[in-house]
Amino acid sequence: MDLAVDGEAVRLQFELKSAPVNGDFGTGRDTGIAQLRRWSLMHFVFAWFLPRDNVPQRLWYGSPVMMRDWNRAEQDYLAPDLVLTRRLPEMVGEEMLDRLLGPNDIYTYDELRRLLKDQWNASAANGRPNRYLENADVLRAPRAVDCLYSRQTALEAVRERAHYLLARGSTVNNRKISRRYVMDHCQEITGPRWSYNFEQAVLQAVGA
Repeated sequence: MDLAVDGEAVRLQFELKSAPVNGDFGTGRDTGIAQLRRWSLMHFVFAWFLPRDNVPQRLWYGSPVMMRDWNRAEQDYLAPDLVLTRRLPEMVGEEMLDRLLGPNDIYTYDELRRLLKDQWNASAANGRPNRYLENADVLRAPRAVDCLYSRQTALEAVRERAHYLLARGSTVNNRKISRRYVMDHCQEITGPRWSYNFEQAVLQAVGA
């Protein structure tokens, strides 16, 4: 949504949530800390609809300030998982390395690739170099498939893989934003001038 604030164009990002009348509002699958941090800067719209109807029965606007308590509570809910995600990989030792890749002094590209899959591949979209080449500390060959790695580098690779797998699971599935929170913290928008009343609520929230 584009608004004029103090004579300058400002683009606001919104998250839209709908539910049946008297229902809570879902957040979707696999919501993690990155999404919660993104939502902390966004504006929300909540609406109750009857089946097969496109006119809301009730409508609310939630500014970042209005949604702050909910967002902080959700981040607190995830906090123990995030601590485990950070700390457990540090506890991976050489016994686990030996079990996964064998008790070697030097490891090949194929051995690390079997463990890491695409995790160390280059990614232009993410600005990531080819870490199979970058981390080759025994032999850095022109081609990644010919590179060799020390035992310490292999151990770090195992720890990185553990962190990656744990981080993928540090999410929650379809936690609800309760209707009571929305009704108590957000601003209800009334019709029939839905658009005008909504815009005025947003302008007031951003201090325009």
